[in-house]
Amino acid sequence: MDTSNEIIKRLLCGEASGTQLAGTLGITRAAVHKHVKSLAKYGFIIEATPSKGYKLRNTDVLHRVVVEHYLQTQWKIETVEETTSTNADAKRHAAAGELRYTVLADRQSAGRGRLGRSFFSPPGAGMYLSAVIKPREQNAAKITAYAAVAAARAVEELCGARVDVKWVNDLYMNGKKICGILTEGSVGLEGGALEYAVVGIGINCKRVDLPSELKDKVTSVEAESGVQINRVVLAAKILDALTLLETDLPDFMDEYRARNIVCGKTVTVNGEYEAKAVAILDNGALVLERDGKQTVFAAGEVSIKV
Repeated sequence: MDTSNEIIKRLLCGEASGTQLAGTLGITRAAVHKHVKSLAKYGFIIEATPSKGYKLRNTDVLHRVVVEHYLQTQWKIETVEETTSTNADAKRHAAAGELRYTVLADRQSAGRGRLGRSFFSPPGAGMYLSAVIKPREQNAAKITAYAAVAAARAVEELCGARVDVKWVNDLYMNGKKICGILTEGSVGLEGGALEYAVVGIGINCKRVDLPSELKDKVTSVEAESGVQINRVVLAAKILDALTLLETDLPDFMDEYRARNIVCGKTVTVNGEYEAKAVAILDNGALVLERDGKQTVFAAGEVSIKV
């Protein structure tokens, strides 16, 4: 038994005295006090009140026990203060056959977006999650589109403000990016089916000072809504939603289209040419129109021409 984790579990359920904790855990009150003090290194703020006991003052701590407390579904959770890339970490577990596994980080030092781009991830401000799952859906674009809808719903539920999607994988608030999604996977050589998918989601939650080159393009949930959302609750809501990838997905493409901000606009395609975004098909592909001709664009990058 990890005594510190057991103390967290009990305090997540409400206030408890040192005597109660000592009796439940089979240790002394002095040992309880020692464990409570040690939890500060993870970022927990625990208040001790004479004659009342200990009370957990913050739950926005990226710690396995806290994530599990808010989850409605079963996942194996790994939380780290910093890693190079949660997707890279998750892929190693996926290769070892571990499904329903997620890596959750406070900061990434070498995180990647689509097309190999790096991104800004200061400590304490974002939620960086990579989930390993075996999807029934085999279309990677639809997996990414569903993840975008799931994340948008979760953010909206917690902050109350509108969240849009830019095809295929970015979330926006008020015209600025708050989230990027990167889906990777492994295809079996014999059957050609996805053996697993790794869905990586990075969301800017708290207001921070952005580099000058990002200020006009990137924002955070707090900056746009005025609400400091709980990153752990956000992660749990997204993970619960992602489990539906294991089954036949409910219809979500109409919502994906309604949230999308590209259709009807001129976009730059893969940084090479301009076209008009006309529609999004049921398989997640984007219909483009150029020189009077329509083409189907299934994978790549588009940016909205300002």
